[in-house]
Amino acid sequence: MMHKFLLTRRSMLYSLVGMLLTAMLTLWGCGGSGSGGSGSYKNPVDNAKITTTVTKSGNALVDADELKQWYDEGKVNAPFGNIDRVVILHLGTNAAAPNYASGHIPGAQLIAGGSGAFMDNARAEGPFNTTGAMVCTGKTIDALIQAAGIDGNTTIVLTTDTTSTINMTRAYATLRYWGFAKNRIKVLQGGNAAWIAAGYELTKAVPQITTSAYSVAPGNTTRINTDMRVSLSEMITYVKGIADGNADNVTIVDNIRPATHITNTTDLIDPGNTVMEGAIKGSYRYPYGDFVTTGLYFKDADTIKAELSTTEAFDKSPMTDAKRDATKVFITQCRAGNAASVGYFALDGIAYYNSPNVSVKWYDGSYGQWNLLVSKDKTGVSGTNAGGQLAVGSIWDTTLLMDNLTYTVDKSPAVAVVNYSNRVITPEPSFAAGNQIEVEDRAYRSAPASSGGGGGGGGGGSGC
Repeated sequence: MMHKFLLTRRSMLYSLVGMLLTAMLTLWGCGGSGSGGSGSYKNPVDNAKITTTVTKSGNALVDADELKQWYDEGKVNAPFGNIDRVVILHLGTNAAAPNYASGHIPGAQLIAGGSGAFMDNARAEGPFNTTGAMVCTGKTIDALIQAAGIDGNTTIVLTTDTTSTINMTRAYATLRYWGFAKNRIKVLQGGNAAWIAAGYELTKAVPQITTSAYSVAPGNTTRINTDMRVSLSEMITYVKGIADGNADNVTIVDNIRPATHITNTTDLIDPGNTVMEGAIKGSYRYPYGDFVTTGLYFKDADTIKAELSTTEAFDKSPMTDAKRDATKVFITQCRAGNAASVGYFALDGIAYYNSPNVSVKWYDGSYGQWNLLVSKDKTGVSGTNAGGQLAVGSIWDTTLLMDNLTYTVDKSPAVAVVNYSNRVITPEPSFAAGNQIEVEDRAYRSAPASSGGGGGGGGGGSGC
């Protein structure tokens, strides 16, 4: 009996030793210094002087002085494993990107397509099999963040040398949608111009980046933040709720509407104008250019909130402090989601950055999608068919959810109305089946990262 007991104890000891060795080998494979790749998890103090925490901030802005401090501390493109590592994305405007080549912030990486790198023109949503300028796919965003060496410990700084806030804010909104916390995304206040104004030098040196295997959808999970994005079916539901008394205290902020409060737009995909013009019912006009003072310098939270109160509905009535303060959900929208991303950033990243009671959302479909939601039987004032392509009685028809509704066929001089019949799904889906983008994105799964040189830190793929 004693012999049998000793054998059992010995067997248990061997098992424990084996488990310990396996764990050690696993850790070495996922992050051993011998790999030299993005899975190399070294003590942060071995690689950089960590004196500040980059995520601690009162908003999603970073100024040039603080960014320079991060650079001097070795945080920019620091080795994987640094808890405060920083990646700077320089949002350009074209593939040639001559401005980046002539000089950029040290360590900054070029995203040549600018805001275009974060959108997709071939996504189905609602009754349309193709919708322009929508949020990009998981495959697209994974390729971008992995090439930039972004992992779970990375704070992303967005900057540009253009005059467009959209280059930075479209990236901000897209990263928020794909699960990045707002304290891990910063916009450089003033862009590259602020860096130069502070007396800091640019460089022509292109940084050498170790790619990561960090993913927005590791293993069988996804980090997608669908709550911040308003799908078409959700937008229709929100606007109907506003029209019915707004019990949920939702406020729509229109970042593109002109002073006439009638927004016309060309189609985002094919030649021609959208079918109708006007203003989404219950929305307030706050042009995206008004969120900045000069250049790319954003206004502070108090100023933005004060200006919200003075924004106008279609009938010129102001929002007022009372309505602003009663709002529980702000939704920003525009023509193609771009100007709306500026409004989204200003509200989500500045004005209501730490608000526990206010939710900020982004309708990336905007008028480029909304103004096509017209059924085939609608006509202009002269009796001319308006050019709508939805089924008669379609649940997706939004003509009753417009203020200042004007059909494009009534314009003088006349303009062409887009024929988008080939983009309408037949039969049209129900609301339950019409949120194709978010269904697809929730289902997106990346290939698991190998354990040897690619496991991005902070929850990267394959459990490493």
